[in-house]
Amino acid sequence: MYRPGRSGILSRMKQALGWLWMAGAIAALIIVQTFRHSEPLASMDALLNAGRVLVPLGIAVTIVGAGLLLGALIHGLVFDAQRVQPGDVSGPYSGPGPSGGWRIGYFKGTLLWGASFHEESGISELKRAWRSGEWLSDHRLFRATLVTVGLPVVLIGAFGTIALVTDVTAVRLMLLLAVAYASVRLGITLIRA
Repeated sequence: MYRPGRSGILSRMKQALGWLWMAGAIAALIIVQTFRHSEPLASMDALLNAGRVLVPLGIAVTIVGAGLLLGALIHGLVFDAQRVQPGDVSGPYSGPGPSGGWRIGYFKGTLLWGASFHEESGISELKRAWRSGEWLSDHRLFRATLVTVGLPVVLIGAFGTIALVTDVTAVRLMLLLAVAYASVRLGITLIRA
């Protein structure tokens, strides 16, 4: 008789909780969509429908945030990436095939250009750099600032624009709650650090 260990039971419980959470979220969306003509949801829909003139602004905000993220990536690759020597590249590979199953083979080709880039920064370190002005001179802290500003801007711009454009009340509510949750969590993290 097979008796799973403690980690097996915990992983199954975690998976079951994930399924329960997903079922609860789907049920909540169905309930919201069922009662979309009730007063709080109907007024929210009317407000968002009236705000459709802000869609170009939302798209612009999303583009600015994506530009900040792209700028952080390019800045890192230009200043601090570890270069990979161009030349012949060969080696075995394995992975899922297009028709399912696993494919095993051998790659042989020429690498024209390459670089690898990885770094970490803590929020408390970043806040200290903001206060002292060090983030303007340290490349790593500058990129961390671009990401810390760019990612919420992209999230707010994209989710807000989609909430304005779509007509499904449950999706609108879900997107606005996601933006509110992410904003509150980021604010709490920045305050505590």
